[in-house]
Amino acid sequence: MVPCAELVHEPENGVVVNGWRRAVFRLGAAAGIAGPAAFTGAWIASSLRQTRQGPGGLQLSGLAAPDARDPLIMLAGFLVLGGCTVAFGAALRQALRGNATGGAGPGPALIQGAGLLTVAAGLLRRDHMLLNAPGEPGASWHSNAHDAISGLVYVNMVAAQLALAWRFGRDPAWRHWRPWLLASAAATGVILIAYATDVTGPAAAILQRAAVTLPQAAVAAIAARLMWRAGRAKRGATASG
Repeated sequence: MVPCAELVHEPENGVVVNGWRRAVFRLGAAAGIAGPAAFTGAWIASSLRQTRQGPGGLQLSGLAAPDARDPLIMLAGFLVLGGCTVAFGAALRQALRGNATGGAGPGPALIQGAGLLTVAAGLLRRDHMLLNAPGEPGASWHSNAHDAISGLVYVNMVAAQLALAWRFGRDPAWRHWRPWLLASAAATGVILIAYATDVTGPAAAILQRAAVTLPQAAVAAIAARLMWRAGRAKRGATASG
């Protein structure tokens, strides 16, 4: 018998941790909740700081633009979300790999890619709060890069959910999550299409917030389950040890 202090095996999600690895795994899982919470709090707070703008008044990128009021709030939201998403992807990969269902699949890598792209989008800020600011000069290279990266993030949000749905469908421990992820991916895609048809329209900011919130909620739900399973495994190890 392996001493419980040295090795804990959780067969339901494939987590195998010992000592510091358990702590790192739990931190990564917690990051899946902390990142979306920080980002959502940042855009709500930053939106309310804008003059004559409500929580759905400006698009998220505009809240971090140099001419926004307190743009560092939104910039911090981008950076925290990106870093936490990378950490969560690592924890999810650890949880899904090494069992009989064929490894972690591309989902965790797509999630980590979205995290890196989010950091890049935050650092390469847009020039102005408004997409159609009147009388402003042509966009800078970093503003154009921000828009291109944002497009990749949107595609990634849908692809990551579809990849996880495919992976979860082959795993009895996660199979009941598959329809929810498929529904979330479909809803995210539909909202993004509606947003893309009129990115300067009156509903654009609200559609954008809905499109980014849905996959973040899915990530947070998966992260909460990972934390619950890790806590259950730790309690079982303590009891058996």
